[in-house]
Amino acid sequence: MKKLYFLLPILLLLFFITPTAQSQEGDVYVSLGAGVSIPMAEYANADFSDEASGFAMVGGNFNINFGYRFNDYFSVCGLLSGCVNRYDYVKVQDWFQQEFAEALPDTRWIVESKNWGTGGLMVGATGSLPLVTNRFYLEARLMGGFMYAYSPAIYVTGQEKDEPDKRIDIEQASAPSWVFDAGAGFRYKRTRKQYFILFADYMHSNPSFNNVRTNTNMGYERDESFTQQISTVNISIGIGYIVN
Repeated sequence: MKKLYFLLPILLLLFFITPTAQSQEGDVYVSLGAGVSIPMAEYANADFSDEASGFAMVGGNFNINFGYRFNDYFSVCGLLSGCVNRYDYVKVQDWFQQEFAEALPDTRWIVESKNWGTGGLMVGATGSLPLVTNRFYLEARLMGGFMYAYSPAIYVTGQEKDEPDKRIDIEQASAPSWVFDAGAGFRYKRTRKQYFILFADYMHSNPSFNNVRTNTNMGYERDESFTQQISTVNISIGIGYIVN
């Protein structure tokens, strides 16, 4: 079933591209892009009173965009996208220090973590509006597909002189989900075969993480499940080529 999540978008895109590409009436293209990934809404929230907070920070994104351009105005496309967003462990560390200031005044809390990570494959359509004939275009795209998300592993250590360290370890987890992407940007044709792009994409998904393990040396262990709304604005620049 996990393999099907990734195979279905590829098959759908090939269904549209293959018959038209054989006619050679349009262009088969591929581009590489990279830039920043900016978390939004609940994903960026760092409020401990809100269980939906993701504590995600600005990170990076990388993408491969490919498809078939029928003419100057319309194309079918696919997007292979990956994002890494840092986890705001400093906010968590400050919370532990304040929360246990009275109960454990001599304990120094240290929090370490891995990052949020997402990777997905989407298919859809791109519309283009020529601003300068055969040279400069305003483009918009709408896509949907599947994504894998990785929650951060979190390691909390409470240190106190002449006492054993207190440990709370939350394991990393992964989950598949549907993903929606809407983007807009510019494409500049340098030559017949080469072009440059500047794009901003809004990406949204709701993965559910199941049986996420928490281990401690303070008398309890447990498995928890949660759903995290992941919303990002990914701004990227890149270079593309016409391959036919």
